[in-house]
Amino acid sequence: MKTLKKLASFALSLMLVVSCFAFAPELKAEAAKNSSGVSVTVGGALIEGTNVTIPTTGQAASDDGVYHLIASDVNQAGNTGLEVAQVPVAANVTFSVPLNKGQADSVLFKKFTVCVNRGGTITPVSNSMYITNPEACATRSSYRMDNGKKGLLCDASSVNMGMRSLADLGVKQATVSLPLSKISYGQGTPYVYNGKTYNFNSRYIAAFDNYLGRLNAQGVQVTMILLVDQSAEQPFISPYSYDGIGRHTYYGLNATTTEGIEILEAMGSFVASRWSGYSYFGMNAKVDNFIIGNEVNAWNEWNYMNCGGNLALYTQEYANAFRILYNAIKSENGNANVYICTDHQWALNQRTVHGARSFITQFNNVIRAQGNIDWRLALHAYNYPLNSVVAWAPTAKVQRSQNTQFISVYNIDVVTDFLSQPDFLAPNGAVRTVKLAEQGFTSSQGEELQAAAITYAFLVAENNSHIDGLILSREKDDPVIEIPQGLANGILRSDNTAKASYNFYKYAGNPEWTAKANALVGVDLTTLLAPR
Repeated sequence: MKTLKKLASFALSLMLVVSCFAFAPELKAEAAKNSSGVSVTVGGALIEGTNVTIPTTGQAASDDGVYHLIASDVNQAGNTGLEVAQVPVAANVTFSVPLNKGQADSVLFKKFTVCVNRGGTITPVSNSMYITNPEACATRSSYRMDNGKKGLLCDASSVNMGMRSLADLGVKQATVSLPLSKISYGQGTPYVYNGKTYNFNSRYIAAFDNYLGRLNAQGVQVTMILLVDQSAEQPFISPYSYDGIGRHTYYGLNATTTEGIEILEAMGSFVASRWSGYSYFGMNAKVDNFIIGNEVNAWNEWNYMNCGGNLALYTQEYANAFRILYNAIKSENGNANVYICTDHQWALNQRTVHGARSFITQFNNVIRAQGNIDWRLALHAYNYPLNSVVAWAPTAKVQRSQNTQFISVYNIDVVTDFLSQPDFLAPNGAVRTVKLAEQGFTSSQGEELQAAAITYAFLVAENNSHIDGLILSREKDDPVIEIPQGLANGILRSDNTAKASYNFYKYAGNPEWTAKANALVGVDLTTLLAPR
């Protein structure tokens, strides 16, 4: 989402700014509680049947001769929360506690810390670990529609045209954005979760049921992007975002307050549960993939939080929200994939943007330290600059090097190679997949160049086994926001007539059409690929 459409709401902004300043001191005080010695190691937390098993190694002294296992929320220190088990002090003990999924005392989203009594104070003596296999308690594991990598951002304002395009093009993937305001302030769709009732907006939910069902009916896999817009209910919005309401595009998820944590748990569970195959007029409304936020490394514009300049704090806040939603989603649909999202700035760190490499590294460190999970990466590998259409050649800022400033489809292998390092592998040892979830090329420099760029992008995706999708942005030109910026990214013009790129995308991968693309630019595009 490289273009900007600003919203304004002065009254809400003023109200939230006041709340933010009142909240900030508490956040700092809570963070200070986390420093303690560690002599016991929690090796993990796994769901086994209806219980959670937490094995430990090492030993620590306790005044009362007891280990106290504390289950804490993501915003709490390890010695703060609910005591869920006690065992006598010993070396290499294993705890087992009830999962209680869906109940008020559920531990599905908790982190577990071993504590001891020292001088009358409950003191952490271990690291903290979260449950890493929430799919083990999934209500369902819906079949995945992994039918191909070719994808398209549909023109939702002309759904009939979009549906015809999908079938004609042979598209197998699509993205759908869900700003959380669309399900906020709801009536008519109550949802009971962990002992509380939430109400989501039935009007918009029914509209999504219809749209998702029609996509799935054509064999199109859906990836849903969860976004915090300024009109979302306040509990969804991070307190770190309050001072910027109305001045940015999207905002941080709230994993900082108890109310925010609970509504994220419920929302994540709801969307994953409902759209794991909801029956709607003979169709199944299903979402296979969820992306948490948009280009979150570019924090000022696309995931505003006033702590964004502090990489460690900002990433911890995002990781907390991500883990909540990961556990919520995977505990309902065990086969869903969950992605973080970055833009194309790689080794370039700026005042309001963390380079994707730095952000991904920090995020991975945070996640691994408290329980590795199968997160994946949605990356927007636009050309640099955005209005450049030559996707098949290096530039001074786009190189096949880990120090490249920008990533495009030309050097996407830099990212998949980076994720192939041992420290970045998924829990099962596999390389995490990358979805090119928003990939646009403008026709402002000529429709034939756009057609060649799209052909090359498809060839790149097909020749990299670590790329699981190419979502072309977009079906139809946006004359209001994008075209004035020189970004005519549609394969249809704004009057619904097809550009040259339409047929090139339709026949992408066909040797005859690859040869046509080669002839258009005088280059054999297949010789420029870096297969992985």
